Amino acid sequence: MKNRFIIILLMILLLLPFITEAKELSNVDDGKLLIKTTKYYKTTNNYAFYKRELTVENSNTIEITKDEYDSFNVQNSKATTVETTYKKLTSSISKNGNFYRYKAKLVWKNIPSIRSYDIIGIGFYQSVKIKNNNVFFAQNYCLNDGSCYNSSINYPQIFSSGAGTSFLLPKGSLSSLSQTFYFDVEKNTTSTITTQLVASDYSHATSSINLKNSKKYSVSSNGIVLNGVSSYYDSINASKTYWSGNW
Repeated sequence: MKNRFIIILLMILLLLPFITEAKELSNVDDGKLLIKTTKYYKTTNNYAFYKRELTVENSNTIEITKDEYDSFNVQNSKATTVETTYKKLTSSISKNGNFYRYKAKLVWKNIPSIRSYDIIGIGFYQSVKIKNNNVFFAQNYCLNDGSCYNSSINYPQIFSSGAGTSFLLPKGSLSSLSQTFYFDVEKNTTSTITTQLVASDYSHATSSINLKNSKKYSVSSNGIVLNGVSSYYDSINASKTYWSGNW
């Protein structure tokens, strides 16, 4: 009985950092916003059942205008064997003290039927590096009953010109869903930096994939590059934003 109590206590302590970090991220001060860019996407998936599991036969994503995104009525949408989802991805650069903050935020307008391990990432120029290798993630969602939650459970990876993280989309009947990923950068050169880049990217799993395989990717200034698992994910053009100024 005593051992069981200790195990339960340890599990609670392990979860506390996730809960606290998510709350901190939702109220974080980004400093002075310098620039941001938002792109809007429409994805059409043709579904089929394979071994009693819903999967995508083919998927097509195109960029759309803000007006088309705003005019889409979620209330009138119905999930059938053909599902159309809308999402927007915002890239931003902020001045945060002596450093710069790179941020990506993905917002779903309607909720995808298939929910497995998705990936969000930010690519950048090699003239900078992530400060202390610290990256931050939060997933915010609300259920149809009005209750809302956030989670920072994620599995990040850092590369020479980018970083990304895998995370599991929440189950249940959702009314809203968004993910935020950010980090501060410091100089990785003794030369003056005149241009900075944030290349935000997002890969949504259109078939069930496990955590191990969801980590088979890299991130660069062009966004997320999938390594042998591209058939499991949709594909969008990265949302890129640039900032010019001496640093």
